[in-house]
Amino acid sequence: MFSLRSETLRMRRFVWIAVAAVFLIHMIVVLSLGDHFLLGEYEKRNNDDVKYVHAAQVLLEHHTLVYNSGMNPTNYIMPVVPVVLSGFMTLLDRDAAVMGFRLLQCLMQAASVYLIFIIARETLGRRVAVAAVVLDALYVPNLFASGAILTESTFKLLFLLLIGSIIYALKRKTAKGYVFLGIMLGLACYVKPQCALLPICLLVIWLVQRYSWKDIFKYTAIVGVCSMLLLSPWWVRNYVNFNEFIPFTKSTGNPMLLGALIKRAAPPKGFFEEYPQYKDNKLFSGSDSAEKLAAQRVIAYGFKHHPLDYAYWFTVGKSIQLFESPFYSRPVPGLPRPAINVVHITYVLVGFAGLVVLGIRRRLGTILPLLLPFLYYWFIHLPFITFGRYGYPLVCLLTIFAAAGIVALLERRGVWKEKERTAV
Repeated sequence: MFSLRSETLRMRRFVWIAVAAVFLIHMIVVLSLGDHFLLGEYEKRNNDDVKYVHAAQVLLEHHTLVYNSGMNPTNYIMPVVPVVLSGFMTLLDRDAAVMGFRLLQCLMQAASVYLIFIIARETLGRRVAVAAVVLDALYVPNLFASGAILTESTFKLLFLLLIGSIIYALKRKTAKGYVFLGIMLGLACYVKPQCALLPICLLVIWLVQRYSWKDIFKYTAIVGVCSMLLLSPWWVRNYVNFNEFIPFTKSTGNPMLLGALIKRAAPPKGFFEEYPQYKDNKLFSGSDSAEKLAAQRVIAYGFKHHPLDYAYWFTVGKSIQLFESPFYSRPVPGLPRPAINVVHITYVLVGFAGLVVLGIRRRLGTILPLLLPFLYYWFIHLPFITFGRYGYPLVCLLTIFAAAGIVALLERRGVWKEKERTAV
């Protein structure tokens, strides 16, 4: 499934040229701009990226994973970025190691282009796959994702691999396919724990395709065992350091509390009278569990006294914030933020229009391995703060939906007169 052997020589050349072009362009940009993409300062450690670099240095020198915890172990982040960075630092100094990590992310973006072709081809056909590759290659915020010392490029690649493994497992219907899926799930959780419940999407597909309960239990066990075996070193590490079972992190309180505040404004009027302990800027003080409790109180108070406002905020409002802005915090010179904002909104609107077209054409069943993870990752963020960075992994799926809409339009206008059969 992941091979190009069945493609014509012309198609294989197109894919490899696209992959090579993305890698070279991203490499040139990150080599020329370097620390232009930093969001914080190394000395001040005032943003996620420079905190990751510091964590990698401490991990290398003291074999302890830290993050806003002094020299003590942290349970605030997952370990992938510091571990990979520290690997580069075993051979290189800090600046060279950071650049090495950026170049690795360029390679990840190029590999993602290949996976987008494979996924689109297997679900919607080669024409859609070609259009999706072009759209993703031209999406400018990917350049920032290559240069930023964050998790987005890594997760984009793993998210696509996870979706590809779902398609592979559904096609093969073998234990081997679900072992691969379990491994991809475990790896993705090491970057973004939000993926942990993504097998719910699998269950829906199994039920739609009328799998037997015997096969459902068998494949669930395989995916669960493989992913848990992969995650078990992290569980052991957390238990040794914190004397409790922590499956991923203890860092949901702050994003939940930020997400409980409509447009990051103050809590609803009357909240501080009912909960005076949060007066004098004490809402965000305390442990992760304390912030989670504060978030729950804000949400409960808001739905009780302003139900319409909070119902809108937790559905439409947060969804708009997830999709309305690109992940493009440090613009590439010559590609200003206002212009890229317009491009991003165009991608989003055309992507959703493509979904509507697929629905009209009764093709949604064909794309369930894409659509369900898309909806899952969208809705799983709604209880928390939402913004462009969290919506970034969904854009690569929107490019596939957009490509489907564009191809359908071209077919309707007679540019392509014969409709292509999909690969499924």
